[in-house]
Amino acid sequence: MTVFFAAAATAQVFGLGEWGGTLEGLTGYARHDLKTSGSQRTSLDNIHSENRLTLRNVGMYVYDPRLINFSLGGTFGLSNDWLTTESGKNSREGVLWGYDFFASILPEKNYSLNLFADRYQSFLSQELAGQMDIWNENRGAVLFARRLYIPSTLTFRQELREDESRVSSVVARRKDRRNSLTYEGQRGWTDSDMNIRYELVDFSEESLRNLGYQSHEGSAYYSLDFGPELNRRWDSRIRLFIRTGLTDMSNLNLNESLRVDHTDRLKTDYRYSLMRTEATNGITTGHSGAFQLNHRLYENLTTNLGLDASFQSLPGGQRDFYRGGLNFAYRKRLPKDGVLNLGLGGAFQYDDQRFQSTESSVAQESHTATSPTAQPIPLNNPLVITESVVVTKTAFGPLPAGCVRPSGPPTPLVLGRDYTLRTVGDVTEIVPIACAGTSPGINPEDTIAVDYRFRVSPSLTYTTTTWHANLSVDYQWIRPYFFHEQTDQNLLSGRVGRSLDDQKSDTLGTQLRYDGRALHASLLGEVRRFTSHRTAYDMARSNQTLGYAILPEMMLTLSADQALYNYPRLDRQTRTIVGRATLSYSLGPTIFADSFAGLRFSDETQAPGERTTDFGLRVRWTYRNIDVLPSVDFSNRRRGATDAKDYRATLRMIRRF
Repeated sequence: MTVFFAAAATAQVFGLGEWGGTLEGLTGYARHDLKTSGSQRTSLDNIHSENRLTLRNVGMYVYDPRLINFSLGGTFGLSNDWLTTESGKNSREGVLWGYDFFASILPEKNYSLNLFADRYQSFLSQELAGQMDIWNENRGAVLFARRLYIPSTLTFRQELREDESRVSSVVARRKDRRNSLTYEGQRGWTDSDMNIRYELVDFSEESLRNLGYQSHEGSAYYSLDFGPELNRRWDSRIRLFIRTGLTDMSNLNLNESLRVDHTDRLKTDYRYSLMRTEATNGITTGHSGAFQLNHRLYENLTTNLGLDASFQSLPGGQRDFYRGGLNFAYRKRLPKDGVLNLGLGGAFQYDDQRFQSTESSVAQESHTATSPTAQPIPLNNPLVITESVVVTKTAFGPLPAGCVRPSGPPTPLVLGRDYTLRTVGDVTEIVPIACAGTSPGINPEDTIAVDYRFRVSPSLTYTTTTWHANLSVDYQWIRPYFFHEQTDQNLLSGRVGRSLDDQKSDTLGTQLRYDGRALHASLLGEVRRFTSHRTAYDMARSNQTLGYAILPEMMLTLSADQALYNYPRLDRQTRTIVGRATLSYSLGPTIFADSFAGLRFSDETQAPGERTTDFGLRVRWTYRNIDVLPSVDFSNRRRGATDAKDYRATLRMIRRF
């Protein structure tokens, strides 16, 4: 007994881990000049200074690290702002504080729990707002159950964000909250896999309560490899999504697919999908099935045969279609390491549309913004009723500099702030507006979903014949190519209105390439002629890229793209020029410098021209435990009679200990 009590007395109830921290100082200057013809010139100068001390202990535990281990950190600092405008000078001081906490309970057991919480405060210089203060706070828990038949995790997360922007003496505040509960289960067997997921999201925004919503999303996936040589694969996916608040809607998707590898050269695919969407504008239900056969003859000829059918029940009507297609791809090696590529194919489709009204609707039509610059996105159906368009961001691409990642997805987008609408002929386009601060915008590689109504003919039956041909010769250093695509639609019954559209497109181009040890270069020239009943244009485009290793540690990259579109029927012409130069220097982990300069010019006969130039320099120098990070940025945007200039310079120093 004496030995037992002595051991208990000497047991360590609480153990500290390793201490660490940083001392960070930042000084920044920003200036914004705005000049519009016929109005007074406005300018804004902002000097911002902040200092932060962060302390953190990692590896703390209670009784034993296998029972409870955790880390805890805290940040405290001061900030100062000096703002100068035409109306006078303002200054303010602020206190910065934040924390981060993480705990793991029974981390090595089959059932364990993680707890986390953090808060961070940051500042963002805006073009028209001298300063934006942003608070982000996250808290939640993750429960792990590894010994269940399907190993599972259950996560609760609450995300709070608040921002405050100031323009002179005008203060604007925004606050939103996102609660989510997520279950994920995954298990793999020798020849099969299963994944189950469910997420509940409750989003609210105090300033714009109509943007709040609640959503439920559940999905399940199962795959099985079977057959005498495991040459057959079955994939099954189901997803159910229900949202209330922003726009009430529900969506059910079921996808079944079977692939059979008969031989190394012969494969067949069988697919079935069910889609059902219920929204405020009605219910859409679709069934589709498809069959594909792929055959490869030696290494030269690939044949693809496809058959599919779709039956859609849309608000106010029905649409059914049947389609069959045959495509050939021929590849032949030429003397002196050349490759000849030939393609030929076509398809025939029968459409039958029966509507009781002159309108129908689409829910959650998905599009992905192009890269590197988000271009106008045409909607799939013509004759769109523009006032019915609702856009939601469903996936994020890379976040551009100067932008704050919004809550979500899904993230509601606002007309005039995040995008505009443009109609060209009978086609309606979503014109992206880039993000700015906390405004999410539409950026390259973002995915959006669009709900809208469009006009239809009450009764229509027609056929669509498409065919295409392509030819290219690739000698690595030169690649001339030609593409032809053609679509012909033939009315069988009903009234045409403006629904049918014959299209024809021819593209001719050449690409020159050079790949050396230090130099990589590419030059592409391309012309295209597109004609249809709705619109027609001639396009000429050129693209150039060059990468040159000046030194082993220094890399120069140049890129440019020019495009000219001429719309003869609309007496309209658009021209865009995009260029960028980047020079990077890296000396191991000690010094890294990156400088850039860019130009974007767009001109349209029926709209004001726009030109944007920017350049910047960023350096990171590390000496022992000290990081020095200076940066300089300048941008100048001119649109019509408006000229806006932005200057930014910052110096950040971090001392680690």
